[in-house]
Amino acid sequence: MKPLSVLSLLFSVVTTFADTNSVERGLAWLCAQQRDNGSWSDNAALNALPMLAMLSAGQTPGVRPFDSPLDRGLRFLLSQQDKDGAFTAGGGMMYGHALAALLLAESAGMTRDDRFIRPALQRAVALILRAQTVEKGEFHAGGWRYEPASTDSDLSVTIWQVIALKAAHETGVSVPRAAMESAARYIKRCEHPSGGFAYQPGGLPNESRTAGAIIALRLCGLWDDPAIGRARVWLEQHPLRWECDYFYHAACHTAHARAGFDAKMVQERQNADGSWPASPHSRNEAKAGPLYSTSMAILALTARWNYLPVFME
Repeated sequence: MKPLSVLSLLFSVVTTFADTNSVERGLAWLCAQQRDNGSWSDNAALNALPMLAMLSAGQTPGVRPFDSPLDRGLRFLLSQQDKDGAFTAGGGMMYGHALAALLLAESAGMTRDDRFIRPALQRAVALILRAQTVEKGEFHAGGWRYEPASTDSDLSVTIWQVIALKAAHETGVSVPRAAMESAARYIKRCEHPSGGFAYQPGGLPNESRTAGAIIALRLCGLWDDPAIGRARVWLEQHPLRWECDYFYHAACHTAHARAGFDAKMVQERQNADGSWPASPHSRNEAKAGPLYSTSMAILALTARWNYLPVFME
């Protein structure tokens, strides 16, 4: 073996160990925050995210003795779905709904007994599809926004719906091809002339939206679309920094897009107790709190572990 190969292998082992140590400490912190009823929060997104972090780190539901934090959390989440299929708790409803649907889809693919998970997932997917068909102008058609009845769209919410739909499709839930094609057209309308992607068509790009667009376009089947190449170039020219707004959102998306993610930037910010702090310019992420930042940090650090099938290349 050549010396360079030895050094490369050693670097990989050291990096993986550092990731694993950070992730284990982060998971321990998340487990310690779980309430007796299985929840973490009164917000649907903040209940789904810790469990997505657990799945991404290799934990699976339905393993004896069936009383893990993941199993308790899933039971609580399932109890919160309303008669329309929605997970409505907290603000920005479609964010939380998509994250809950993604969690159910990935869980359904990991457990032998999904008698309760699959029906809930099917209802959740039906709501996402209904929300996409709400009459909108050409500017917003194909996307999603905060509420099922919203008549406009934004890229950030749309990306999570696409991820949830793709994950559901991979478990056998019916998702019309036309829905993904319509979503892809909306996403492409959000491309900025610079090659990055904006919150809405005509806006300015940032790191999280640009990386998220790469993920969503691939999941829509547009693997070779030139927009993905332009987005990668944009991310090379605008690397993720700790000072970036929506740092953790961007870290999660850049890690899964395999574009401009540096694990060290996340590892070195971890608190002594295992959680992660808000970045200095992310007011919304600071408001969401350490449940959000810690879950997102783990999702970023475990992206290359490939335990979430929807993101596998």
